[in-house]
Amino acid sequence: MGRPNITKGQYAPTEGPITEAWIKEHLRKSGPRVILTSEQLTAIKSAIQTDDAIRAYYQYLYENAVSLINLPVLERVFTGRRLLRVSRNAIRRIGTLAIVYAISDEKRFLDRVNAEMVAVCNFSDWNPDIGLDFSEMAYAVSIGLDWTLDQLPESTKQLAKKALIDYAISPGLKEGPVHWVSGINNWNQVCHGGLSIAAIAIADENPALAAQVIARAVEKIPYALKSYAPDGAYPEGSHYWHYGTSYTLLTLSSFESAFGTDFGLSKSPGFIESARYIKMLVSPSGLYFNYFDSDSTGDNGLENQELLSWFAGKTGNGIYYNPDQLKSGLSTASTSGINSSKMNGAALTWLTKAKPSHSTPLPLSWKGDGLNPIIIFKSEPNDASKFFLGAKGGAAKLSHGNMDAGSFVFDLNGVRWSVDLGMQDYTSLEAVMGVEGLWYNGQNSTRWTLLSKNNFGHSTLTINDQLHAVDGFASLISFKASDTNPKGEFDLTQVFKGQLKSAKRKFTKVSSQKLRIEDVLECSDQTKTIVWAMMTQADATIINNGVLLTQNGKTLRVLMNRPLDTEIKIVSKDPPPLEHDMKIPNLKRLEFKLSANSLKASGSKIVVELTGE
Repeated sequence: MGRPNITKGQYAPTEGPITEAWIKEHLRKSGPRVILTSEQLTAIKSAIQTDDAIRAYYQYLYENAVSLINLPVLERVFTGRRLLRVSRNAIRRIGTLAIVYAISDEKRFLDRVNAEMVAVCNFSDWNPDIGLDFSEMAYAVSIGLDWTLDQLPESTKQLAKKALIDYAISPGLKEGPVHWVSGINNWNQVCHGGLSIAAIAIADENPALAAQVIARAVEKIPYALKSYAPDGAYPEGSHYWHYGTSYTLLTLSSFESAFGTDFGLSKSPGFIESARYIKMLVSPSGLYFNYFDSDSTGDNGLENQELLSWFAGKTGNGIYYNPDQLKSGLSTASTSGINSSKMNGAALTWLTKAKPSHSTPLPLSWKGDGLNPIIIFKSEPNDASKFFLGAKGGAAKLSHGNMDAGSFVFDLNGVRWSVDLGMQDYTSLEAVMGVEGLWYNGQNSTRWTLLSKNNFGHSTLTINDQLHAVDGFASLISFKASDTNPKGEFDLTQVFKGQLKSAKRKFTKVSSQKLRIEDVLECSDQTKTIVWAMMTQADATIINNGVLLTQNGKTLRVLMNRPLDTEIKIVSKDPPPLEHDMKIPNLKRLEFKLSANSLKASGSKIVVELTGE
């Protein structure tokens, strides 16, 4: 276990290098060829007649398509510096209308696709300075071209292909340093994905340009896919797993439909396993371990079922696709058109392939090593304790990172006691802090003034009231899987560079009602004070050697077992320190503060137990 080395990607096309000649030879001769094929369209139509869940999903798309008919077409309206909201609405609108047209053959849906396509392709541009914006719009226009089965007016088809080249492919191929081309985060997946799909859409008329885009993508996408290794734990957390992975699935599906191969990209270590990762992040109470820029909403959402259906089709494992859960998600999903699914036709394709042959249950304890290692302890699904621990190591300098190494969320008896603040709106923060102020992640960045980003807003250790070291990596050094008493330990030494000589944090599930956290710290000459902290929204009362928490009629004791001479405080973070900090009702920080001398007298060990009643 330790920090992995992310180096260059590599690929091995099945039929030699991707050239203009290769594209001409291997491109599917007739459309549709972007995720959808004529054979797949036939399979979808058949499944709608025979499969209740797929019929319900199509009905959901149909109702959304109907509600879109009379809405004003999209306009080039920015949110802050981004056109991304418009690009995503284009995907929802065009994709939903186009797939419903392909299935129903109702001309009103084709006419509406045409109106939206003409509108967005007549924009002055798709925001060439931000790759996400033009790449997502490229995907929208590409499926609009493809899924309408060559029935759009010729003028619209030519307008769309020109827009794909001028507004997406050309800015995407511009020379100079572009961070996403060889990046290891979600931008790589989204931008290469959207542009590759656009390249497929124009490949019949411009195979040389298509080859240039696709060859680069197949070479560079592995840089991002290496981040899933070795166990599938996506470094950016659940929210960006959904985002980055969704575009990888769209890309792989498009390569397969257009060329009959995904170039081996789906075999990247940890990628298939990431479906288990996203399932493991969800507690028995239905909440995510929402580290980094993620929210705590659980996996009952529609998007989760859409994406996991691809993994069910690839693995045959029924744990990834539950038709009843899909129908439950549909029952609460909007049919207003405005918030319809961005997966639409792709999800219909994946759902028809999701025919599980077996069901392998999830483990009760699990570790995800890699760039941002995590551990998960869970109770049995029918256990009333609903025990859940999600704890992590990693580094603050990762994409969307926080100073949260050693932090944890903890659920017991249906209550989340230790919380992570999760995602905060970027646009409003950029307006206050500036783009660089929010996104620059050097040690002295103003990013770390935010409670949601710094260690003062996480359930971890703080030394000398100082920030964590941004480039310090906390590795997972041991893990014992067990259904009853799992253990996992992180080495936090690098995180406290210049503050401690060494630091290790161990989590142990003692029983169905007790979690133990042990910190073994070696002080340096610079060590003055240590604060053990936990963020919570529960009501809190100081008791002997600890704090009694109450929430939703349940109680939890947070007791400092060693040392016993700590200063205990309950510090309200409602309102938070800064005006532009996240405002979370009843948020508070439990603090156990001790001196270096007290720590040494206790044998350099801190032991805290969290016990339910």
